[in-house]
Amino acid sequence: MEENFFAILIPGRMKNIITLTVNPALDTYTTIDRLEPNKKLRCQPPMIDPGGGGVNVARVIHRLGGNSTAIYTRGGHTGKIYSDLLDKEGVDQDPVEINQPLRENFAVTETSTGNLYRFGLPGPVLGKSDYKSILDKIENISNAEFLVASGSLCPEAPIDFFAQVAKKARNNNLKFILDTSGKAFSEILKVGAFLLKPNEEELEDLTGKKASNLKEQKNLLLEILNNYPVKTIVLSLGAKGAILATGNKATHFPALKVFAQSSIGAGDSMVAGIVYSLSLGKSLEEAVLYGLACGSATLKSPGTELLTKRDADHIYKILVSEKLKP
Repeated sequence: MEENFFAILIPGRMKNIITLTVNPALDTYTTIDRLEPNKKLRCQPPMIDPGGGGVNVARVIHRLGGNSTAIYTRGGHTGKIYSDLLDKEGVDQDPVEINQPLRENFAVTETSTGNLYRFGLPGPVLGKSDYKSILDKIENISNAEFLVASGSLCPEAPIDFFAQVAKKARNNNLKFILDTSGKAFSEILKVGAFLLKPNEEELEDLTGKKASNLKEQKNLLLEILNNYPVKTIVLSLGAKGAILATGNKATHFPALKVFAQSSIGAGDSMVAGIVYSLSLGKSLEEAVLYGLACGSATLKSPGTELLTKRDADHIYKILVSEKLKP
């Protein structure tokens, strides 16, 4: 694995990675000394970023030097701001136009305590034609190997929508990766996927069962692989790292301890690191390590800010050296 380290830092041949964000959000982040009720609170100047799971994945892949195109729903004045921000970052985009504005999220760090407070709005109710437009785009994707769907669905969305996306991806020879939550996650088991990336709570969403330690988590992951058409699962464990389950084996990978400023976008960064590595032909083990490095690099960044490639590569090198120790 050590010999391949520098190869993962330098993009070689790769196909485009498509990401899907059904319910994107314009993210606003600020800081304040202390949150108090019934008072007008004076915040610091805000950071405004295009948010939502799949778009964050595309933004990170772009920062890593990969090729990605973000499919997402866009409408209203917030949609215009959103697409302008993506243009500013140089992220390729293929939006589905809707008749309603995008939702907005708000996050604030209380500097006196270090506590982060996150407020998420529900987003627009999409019509049948909007969902059909998304599926049509998936059906017409060309010159891509991976489709990554990440984030929540809109209110009143079909519970099986990601399962419908998975079917379109399979018919189009795309490797489908899903990172979501709730009932929409468990529906995917009926159809299958190339890779699922739940966290500990979402593993319970997937299976209806609670696992309280590493052994139980590994057993539950292998149970999914044995009973459903899912090839690989990467269970994110936060500061404890991740478990890679594929075939008949489940392996725990510890994370590197970093000074965490904000968890916003860390999970999306992990997914981006994994799929970026796979697009370069790296093994699943290398991909999980690089995914952990990307997640940790974003944890080090303030507010809604995502990783820098320099931080991700540095952390990855440390993780590789730790993995190779006797």
